[in-house]
Amino acid sequence: MAISKREHQPLEPQPKMDAIPEVKITGMPRTYATSISLYDQAKKILPAGASSNVRVHMHDPFPILFEEGEGSRVWDVDGNEYVDYLMAYGTLILGHCHYRIVDAIKKQLAKGTMFGTTTQLEIEAARKVQEMVPNAEMVSFSNTGTEATMEAIRIARAATGRDKIVKFEGHYHGHHDAVLFSVESPSAVAGLENAPQKLAFYPGIPEEVMRTVLVAPWNSIAALERLLKKHANDVAAVITEPVIASAGVIPPEGEYLKHLRELTQKYDVLLIFDEVLTGFRIAKGGAQEYFNVKPDLACFAKALGGGLPIAAVTGRKDVMEMIGPGKIGYGGTYNANPVALAACMATLEELSANDGAAFKHMALLGNKLREGLQQTLDKTGHDGVVQGVGPLLQLYFTRLKRVTTYRQSTQSNFEKFKDFRDGMVQRGIYFHPDGTERLALSTTHTDEDVEKTLATAEEVLRILPKRVPRSFSFF
Repeated sequence: MAISKREHQPLEPQPKMDAIPEVKITGMPRTYATSISLYDQAKKILPAGASSNVRVHMHDPFPILFEEGEGSRVWDVDGNEYVDYLMAYGTLILGHCHYRIVDAIKKQLAKGTMFGTTTQLEIEAARKVQEMVPNAEMVSFSNTGTEATMEAIRIARAATGRDKIVKFEGHYHGHHDAVLFSVESPSAVAGLENAPQKLAFYPGIPEEVMRTVLVAPWNSIAALERLLKKHANDVAAVITEPVIASAGVIPPEGEYLKHLRELTQKYDVLLIFDEVLTGFRIAKGGAQEYFNVKPDLACFAKALGGGLPIAAVTGRKDVMEMIGPGKIGYGGTYNANPVALAACMATLEELSANDGAAFKHMALLGNKLREGLQQTLDKTGHDGVVQGVGPLLQLYFTRLKRVTTYRQSTQSNFEKFKDFRDGMVQRGIYFHPDGTERLALSTTHTDEDVEKTLATAEEVLRILPKRVPRSFSFF
């Protein structure tokens, strides 16, 4: 195993602060003084202390601030080391500071960071995406998953001449108005599962936008057909995560995605796959390859850039060719930024090398971690289920043997998950505290990482009460 740069670049000792918790972990002191101090400063100048809500949501009593990463490991501002399963929400598919990405960025920086024209690198990257993704007859780049789903929906509306879209309860498709409905559906106001109430995720979304969105339960073809039969003449597209990865990780049941494809074709509605999380992760061609279902349009981001901001919309040539001056608009000054494209090419080349060996590696480790966590839950007597696809997985504290719907995921004990996570973090295993997120492995995670994680999970679960009292806390 390579020697970490941390081993020959020791951190300066961090100053102690009054009233800062210091936790004794397996004989080694672990302090979070600098994270707490910086978070206090951040709250005075950044709304809620961050430029993205998810960076502070559920991080009680404070978020841990990272400073440096290498491979599967990350270090916080206090010098604490972790096996990282956040992986920047899944963007770091090759791990932290992968040499191919770093080299590609350095070379492009010497050539230029922006040109404002189509570049040869853009053409090469589009060809590489086309080579890997089944539906990529044409490719167009943007910067974020939010932009990609926004553009895909606009393309679908313009191409069909219809205004409405169908999305599914519990699915997250980015931070624009058209999709911020029923991302979360509290049971008290969510209505019937087969006919969910449409709920705005945030204030500030106009009522007019709400009228263009229909919400259906996922993994139920019958419920979707009822909705499409009623509204087909007004529906431009159905957008879906092919694997729900915004409510933990919930795979499609049986032939659900194939039936979804058949149903959208029956009612002449475009099908959009949001592959922001599954793309270039669960298989070389993402969920399209894994489940052998080809949508009309698909959206990619996160793993596409290996840590740099880049996204893409792929799709049928007859639909994508409608984009252009005087036709369907698609723009952005930073779209296909050369530095991001360089990272994108390095990432895709590494992932596709050796006949996609990286995907086999991640899938094997994902299975080992998933099965090991389930065995540990069973051995320690905790009710729970661990499920996922490839290197994406999540643990639910629930009596259910399988979580197949968003509503079932909401019955999990997320407070207990957070307590479990806090115990893991204090022992050097970094999970996000929100149980509706997911664990993400990279190509740089190892058997050693997984074994350390499983041993730590057993230690924590043996301490964690079966029913966690409100007064219980690892912090």
